[in-house]
Amino acid sequence: MFQLVADYWVSFATFALFGVLHSVAAQDGFKHWLSRRLGHFFVARFWRLIYCVASYVALYEVISVYHWDHHPDANLWLFDYPEWLWRVLLIVHLGSILMVYAAFLQSDYLEFWGLKQAWRGIVSLCGWRVAAAPPALFGSDRLEVLGVYRYTRHPMLVGGFLFLLSGGPSQNNLMFLLLYSLYMVIGGYYEERRLVRVFGDQYRRYRRRVSAFISLPYPRPAD
Repeated sequence: MFQLVADYWVSFATFALFGVLHSVAAQDGFKHWLSRRLGHFFVARFWRLIYCVASYVALYEVISVYHWDHHPDANLWLFDYPEWLWRVLLIVHLGSILMVYAAFLQSDYLEFWGLKQAWRGIVSLCGWRVAAAPPALFGSDRLEVLGVYRYTRHPMLVGGFLFLLSGGPSQNNLMFLLLYSLYMVIGGYYEERRLVRVFGDQYRRYRRRVSAFISLPYPRPAD
């Protein structure tokens, strides 16, 4: 175990740094701090897009690429699955993609990535008129409790975990799954605290009904 940590210390360090920065940058306190320096308009309209693009590049174009490329020999599978297990894992793999896709649709992926907010910012800067009212932002102005959110409070995190879990059993993949799992638990904890601050008792009632990560087979109806 110690040898694995020594071999993958850069992956651990960069993933930990990413987790801290990713969680801190999503907090309301940080956004208030940023608003005082760059202006509320910039943060409200453009920060979400910058945050998502920077997170994607950091995780998938830097950390992930380094993790897999730095140990090319560890991409070989440690063992092979029996045929029946491959079929089960294929179903889980496809299900994980569907779960993430469903969560993106419910959150409005254009809004989730900050594209709608950025477009409204550009429209405002250009002086064009907008007839529609600003959207109720997912996770800030509205709490989603239906659809896939009836089964897990963090479907995107769970989907990512299942995607990695059902991948090939290489050392690199298993180590990345470990790193992702640690971030999922710690990042989910701080996201839960933010949601309680934003939605109060509404989120506490939702939290009592639906588990954080493990899907419930028979969820109770939403309030």
